[in-house]
Amino acid sequence: MRFLASIAAILLCVSFSGAQASAPQTASQKGTILGVDPHGATSAVHKATDAQPPQGESSYDITVQIGDMVYVGRYQHASDFVPGNWEVGKTVDARVGPHKHRIYLKDVSGKEIALPIVTRRAVTPAGK
Repeated sequence: MRFLASIAAILLCVSFSGAQASAPQTASQKGTILGVDPHGATSAVHKATDAQPPQGESSYDITVQIGDMVYVGRYQHASDFVPGNWEVGKTVDARVGPHKHRIYLKDVSGKEIALPIVTRRAVTPAGK
């Protein structure tokens, strides 16, 4: 009987910790899109190679201000599609991931899209 009680307690702890892990770490904030720039074949981040780029895949650098930080995230899509609400000057629901390696932007349908962070910097005060 003690054995079954121990198993039940372990399962309860595991299910409770799993529920906490799946909860979002940070809430969405209002972010402002500052730039949507096609990412060229040459990049300071990746090494140049002789390999052909994937056919039909488009890559964009999305610059967004969230609070007092400006992030550039890399958005890739199989075509040249960019969500309609990701236009310069528009507000978008955004958040930084729990490990600060990704930003999450919501598209028109409300779905979060993860973008790896390429660069980040503090907002420069006006006049400096």
